[in-house]
Amino acid sequence: MRLDTLKDKVALITGASRGIGRASTIAFAKEGTHVVVTARNSDELESLVKECQALGVKALAVPADAAQEADVLRVKNEALKAFPQIDILVNNAGVAKYALVGEHTAADYDWMMNTNMRSTFLFTHAFLPEMIARKSGAIIIVSSQAGLRGFAGEAVYCATKFAQVGFAQALDGEVREHNIKVSVIAPGGVHTDFAIGTGRTRGEPKLQKMLEAEDVADAVVFAAAQPIKSRVMLVGMRPMSESL
Repeated sequence: MRLDTLKDKVALITGASRGIGRASTIAFAKEGTHVVVTARNSDELESLVKECQALGVKALAVPADAAQEADVLRVKNEALKAFPQIDILVNNAGVAKYALVGEHTAADYDWMMNTNMRSTFLFTHAFLPEMIARKSGAIIIVSSQAGLRGFAGEAVYCATKFAQVGFAQALDGEVREHNIKVSVIAPGGVHTDFAIGTGRTRGEPKLQKMLEAEDVADAVVFAAAQPIKSRVMLVGMRPMSESL
C-alpha cells in the first residue's frame, strides 16, 4: 500500500492528548499528514503539536470538550481557518468505567455515552457536509471489541461502543455514494491510561500484555490510506493474551 497518499492531507483527531489518539497523531505526522488535535488538556496538546511540527508537518491544537456542541463547532471553525479542508476525521475520544449495571449511576451512563457516542455524532455531523460537497473524505471511529460482543461488568461501556459500530454501518450506507469512507477500528485491551481509576489499576500485570497504542495507530493509518476504490469497514484487533 502506498502511504504517500496521506502526504499533505489533513487529519483531525479527537481525544488526541494521550493513548491511541496521541499515537495516531504521531503516526499520521510521520506520513506527512498535517494534523488538528483536540482534547481537554491544553498542555498535553501543545506538547503533541511541537512533536508533530518537528516531524515537518503543520499542526494545530484546539482544546475542547468533544461532547459539547459549541466546543465542536469552535474546533471546526479554527480547523477550517488553518486548513482548507479536513480529509480524515478520527473519532477517538472515549472513556470507560467498568462496573456491574447495578453499581452504575445515571451520571456514569451519561458520561460514557456522551463522551463516546455523542462526540462521534457531533464531530461527524460538523465535518460531513464539506466532505459530501467535495465527494471525498474518510471517517474513522475507534470503537472496541466491546462494540462487537457484550462483556459482563462492561454493559454500559459496551452500549456506547455498540452504538458507534451501528452508527458507522448506517453512515456508510448514507455516504458511500459520495465517495466517503467509513471505518471502525475495534481493539481489545490496550496498554494506556484508559480507565485507570475507573476499572483498571496502574501497574497491574495484565496491562503489560495488552496491545500498545502504536499498534492501534497503525490500523488507523491503514484505514485512512486505502486505495481510491477500497474501503476498510472493520479492523478487529486483540492482544495475544486475550482469547476470542
